[in-house]
Amino acid sequence: MRIRAYLLIMIGAIILPISLFAAIALQTLLSSEREAALQALGQSAGATALVVDRELSSAEAALRVLARSPHLAQGDMAGFYQHAKSADRGEGGRTILFDAGGQQLINTVVPLGSKLPPPPDYVRVRTRQVIETQKTVVSDLITGAVQQIPVTTINVPVPLSGGRRYVLGSVFAPDYFSKLISRRPVPSSWVVSVIDRSGHIIARPSEPARLGRLANPGLVKAAADAERGLIRAPTHDGVDAYQAFVHSPMSGWTVAVAVPAGEIEGAARHAVTLAAAGMLVALLCATLAAVIFGRRLAAAIGGAAQAATRLSEDGGLAAVNAAAAGSSGIAEFDELQRSIGEAGLKLARSETERASLLQREQQARKLAEAQVRIRDDFLAMLSHELRNPLSGILGAAQLLRIENVNPVQKRHAQDILLRQGKHLTRIVDDLLDLARLARGKVRLDMRPVELASVVEAVVDSLRMAGRVEQQLSCRLAPAWILGDRTRIEQVVGNLVANALKYTPAQGRIEIELTADGDGGQACLVVRDSGVGIAPELMPTLFETFVQGAVSLDRAQGGLGIGLSLVRSLVTLHGGTIAAASEGSGKGSTFTLRLPLLKEGADTAAVVESAPPAATEASKISTVLLIEDNNDARHMLSAQLTAAGYQVFEADNGVDGIALARRERPDLAIVDIGLPGMNGYQIAARLRRDPDTRMLRLVALTGYGQEADRQLALNAGFDAHFAKPLQFESLADILAGVSTH
Repeated sequence: MRIRAYLLIMIGAIILPISLFAAIALQTLLSSEREAALQALGQSAGATALVVDRELSSAEAALRVLARSPHLAQGDMAGFYQHAKSADRGEGGRTILFDAGGQQLINTVVPLGSKLPPPPDYVRVRTRQVIETQKTVVSDLITGAVQQIPVTTINVPVPLSGGRRYVLGSVFAPDYFSKLISRRPVPSSWVVSVIDRSGHIIARPSEPARLGRLANPGLVKAAADAERGLIRAPTHDGVDAYQAFVHSPMSGWTVAVAVPAGEIEGAARHAVTLAAAGMLVALLCATLAAVIFGRRLAAAIGGAAQAATRLSEDGGLAAVNAAAAGSSGIAEFDELQRSIGEAGLKLARSETERASLLQREQQARKLAEAQVRIRDDFLAMLSHELRNPLSGILGAAQLLRIENVNPVQKRHAQDILLRQGKHLTRIVDDLLDLARLARGKVRLDMRPVELASVVEAVVDSLRMAGRVEQQLSCRLAPAWILGDRTRIEQVVGNLVANALKYTPAQGRIEIELTADGDGGQACLVVRDSGVGIAPELMPTLFETFVQGAVSLDRAQGGLGIGLSLVRSLVTLHGGTIAAASEGSGKGSTFTLRLPLLKEGADTAAVVESAPPAATEASKISTVLLIEDNNDARHMLSAQLTAAGYQVFEADNGVDGIALARRERPDLAIVDIGLPGMNGYQIAARLRRDPDTRMLRLVALTGYGQEADRQLALNAGFDAHFAKPLQFESLADILAGVSTH
């Protein structure tokens, strides 16, 4: 049987049931269209309620974040006012801080310090409700106490330490929610309203003049009896309308959408008419298609079968050519023929792509393996660099525990402890510098610096440390730059130390500094006759953790981060660093270029004022030490006692404050990171107490950046020291000289 016969039989089988059930189907369609339209009406009301709740939730979340403001916790109302201003939701959303009695303390609609009106009774009731329930409360439409305009508010509790209770409120302007819901695309004949719990209109974009008026009584009554629903009632203009409503779960407000009933009924009837006409046209077209296009369909199917056969024979190229040469006139079958022909070509391409992907995967795997190898090498280097000084420290400590050790050995052990401790500190400082540079947290103290004096100081310190065994010569011309002297010394020290490390004894190291006035650059060249740089290492020389091949004993030491630090610091100063070498065993040359300081340049903006001259203060004889780490506290106490000071110890803030009040020490050294009460809180309490207000305070912390030092000084400390504390750093403080 041919395909045309099948098509005719199929059409007959379709026409019979359609003829029997056409009336029922059309009536069902009429009802379905009406129900669909009403359902869309309810969905629009629900979606609008979600928009309102999402805005209220966003405001609540912002208030919750603002409630944790450190300014509010510290009673800094000026700082909190600025914080609250930044959290305002534009002119339409302002922030208010109430005390427990409902009195406004801050209102961002007026300047800080403006006189604010006493609270109405409903504000007191709402404030008490928020504090007692500790839950968020959304108000109905009320009259704002300051601007005397209708507003709505959302209020959240703010519990603080010490029993203080506040309430934070976000105020929404009269047209805030009208603008919000007007962004949702709805037909112009639809009326969207937001109604508060007392039946007053909060928002109606199509009729802004009805803000604050009572809504349709029938709608208000129906909404009072159900969470959501649909009524048919005349609007205030007398228009027969369907009105869908739903309650906002967060605020309890009612969101309603009204549509004229004629629009709903007319749309349903129009849809049924179109469906009936379309059904008839479809039956006629199907019959004609079966008769007229049956042969064409058969030919198209045959062509597709032929293309599939050619695909299996020659990979699809001939099938594509045949499809392009002869078209069946039916787009789907023509596309099928082209797809079959192209499938073979795509298979070939996929094989090529698969091979390419495999190659990229292998390259990525090699890169990952190299990165893992670099990580493992760094961990091995770090372990080696840490174990060596730790071995010396442990050995020296064990030697000092022997009772009959002679003074020379004891002195040698003490030197080892100091030297290896400083070495560990340098390792930690390098790692911290690397982390700060990676995060962009390094701040430079930019001042005029004479580069030649920096080089001389670095070379002199290395000579005094006994690290120079090579023939080292310097040719230094005066060169002034603008930079951070400490960081410039770090850069020069790394370059010279690198040359010493990789140049054997009796080798040559040349340091040359020139000033190119025309080019505006200072050029520092460090040239050595050492081991040189392998060509394969040169492209990654300044990358982190990169080193040349090292021996098992790692006699040269280092973590492979020095040159990475150098490049980062030089870049921060606007300079460049380059390396050159003819290969392994042929020495290396490092060239540092920094911008020269221009003559007559105004450096007032970058040169910070010198610290104030030290002032004599009373001599210190008693010291209070508050530190929760027992080992650190005992060792510092022992040093202070050995130096002739009377020491009082505490391992927590409460005991430390009690000791300060009872013993009245001359100086208190306070660890910042204490459990329970931190060092900043201790300083605040001591400064508030008249008996301990004049006590000199020294902060001790593991954080040593400028921001940490400033934070300690702002908290009331006289000085700030980073761990590990070197006893010499306390010399001026203990000698009675104020450094703050």
